[in-house]
Amino acid sequence: MPRFSELAAAPDATLDMLALALAAEFHEVDADGAIAELDALGTELRRTADDTDRTPEAIAGACTRTLGVVHGFLGDRATYDHPDNSMLDRVLTRRRGLPILLSVVYVEVARRAGIRLAPVGLPGHFVVAHFGTASPVVLDPFAGGGRITPEVAPALMRPWTAHEVTMRILNNLVATYDRRGDLGAAIRAAAMRLALPSGIDAHERLATELRAQQARLN
Repeated sequence: MPRFSELAAAPDATLDMLALALAAEFHEVDADGAIAELDALGTELRRTADDTDRTPEAIAGACTRTLGVVHGFLGDRATYDHPDNSMLDRVLTRRRGLPILLSVVYVEVARRAGIRLAPVGLPGHFVVAHFGTASPVVLDPFAGGGRITPEVAPALMRPWTAHEVTMRILNNLVATYDRRGDLGAAIRAAAMRLALPSGIDAHERLATELRAQQARLN
């Protein structure tokens, strides 16, 4: 599996590989096993979707049934702040995670099934959407994939890139590790953010935050 720094610099890097390479910076990852699990789920979802009329609503419903109902992917409310909820390999094993990692599962399983499901970052939450209609069909993976109608500005309801999603995962990890007192891991996550594409102002802000964290070690 390519290193995180290589994928962070690759404009065509896929979300599954970015998320697995990110996790590998913190613990040993069975990337082949995780990819095989995503592949198997994708095959199952394709069969379920093929039994529908393949309207966006029906396809979204197939995603909910396969991942939320049959396989029980759900938000981890009991230990929400645990770093495992930000690690794709462990979310696949536990069937529990943060909204953003559950959204990664939905997007990557759907991609394998030939379904264009997109990650969407909202203020304070993360969801997935099928943009095949005038009004996107939005699912909430944290709530078992139920369909929702977010009350947000239309400009916020847009597909996110794989690198944008990865940046938000790292932002979560910086905060999570900092709250748990694991400054070394927080610094590692903060440093990884600098490998991702960002504007000059954003990059400088992230670099400043990293330097501030590193200074706390002294």
